[in-house]
Amino acid sequence: MYSFKRFFITLTDLNNNAFFCQIEASGRFPENSSHCHRSITVCVSIYLTPNRSITNIIPRWFIALIILPQCKPAITSGLTNARQNLPSISIDWSPNNDPRKNYNASKVALIIEPEPLPLLVPLILHMIGVVPPDWRFIFIGSQKSVWTVGRAFGIQVQQGLGKIDLMQLPQPWRIRSREDRSRLLTDTKFYDEFLPGVEWLLMFSSDSILCANSELSMNDWLDWTWAGATDNRENKNFAVYGDLSLRRVSAIKQILSFQSRYNDSAGEDSWFGTRLEVLPDAKVAMTLDRPFAVQNNITSKPMGYNLQARGNLVDQDVWKYPEARKEAMKYCPELHIILNMKLEKERCPGDNLMGQIVNSTTTTEAASTTP
Repeated sequence: MYSFKRFFITLTDLNNNAFFCQIEASGRFPENSSHCHRSITVCVSIYLTPNRSITNIIPRWFIALIILPQCKPAITSGLTNARQNLPSISIDWSPNNDPRKNYNASKVALIIEPEPLPLLVPLILHMIGVVPPDWRFIFIGSQKSVWTVGRAFGIQVQQGLGKIDLMQLPQPWRIRSREDRSRLLTDTKFYDEFLPGVEWLLMFSSDSILCANSELSMNDWLDWTWAGATDNRENKNFAVYGDLSLRRVSAIKQILSFQSRYNDSAGEDSWFGTRLEVLPDAKVAMTLDRPFAVQNNITSKPMGYNLQARGNLVDQDVWKYPEARKEAMKYCPELHIILNMKLEKERCPGDNLMGQIVNSTTTTEAASTTP
């Protein structure tokens, strides 16, 4: 079962001097076995060796000629067993890395604007910073407005993060006029095709904005069915009007399931507002509740402002007082993004800061006498 190995090797150097080497290798070498054991003794005898450096070569030859052939089967078998014991690895060559999965699919902030306005990019980026981070944004526009928004580097970064989608609706959908947008928002197909799975919808426009100084968050309003602004021209008890509002899509679909809006009738916010009053179990914001948005009824510390036509169509009797405007600007300086404003040096002589030109008094005197 065990064998003893003895080898005789004759070597010559460059001068043809003969070197007789005797190598004795004794150890446990089982016959007909591929296993190599550790207990090996090697004896090397060198005769006629004027150059002792040959002793550095002989052990290497011994390992290459004797040890490795004995151990090679064991090494091969060990590697094979190691490969078989490796854990299985599954590689998905086409993973679904949609960054939109990082956000709550039921919460969407929507802006619809066909005009390529310069204020759209700063407005959208501001809203992204104010709205809670689990909300996603959708911009629906024309070819020009989508291009205007999409070319901004800040918007491209948010697109890469899955935060915002830029969308151009196919035919026959239209968004050019306010009536077109009212038809769009009162059509069940729009919510089924373009807002699937959405429950909370924050509507805002180019003339509305949320204030960073607000003490409340959008998520504080999630238990409401509808929250918006009050309107002097409508039912003053409800605060559901304007382009800045938070809506429950389930309530919208419930209303549209039993009634349809006539074309060229009341705007979609007014149309929904009159029906929310009779909707069972609907929690609708009222005038006396904490303010969500301010339009023509000025209240302190609202969530945001909706100033129609960027301030050109607001109620002059409400906003003509400079103190009211100053207080709103101080609380919500972001209003400068959406308001159609002029520089102070562009003010007309005799302007009394209330939209009137009074030639008999100076601007400073008029401001000091304003109630």
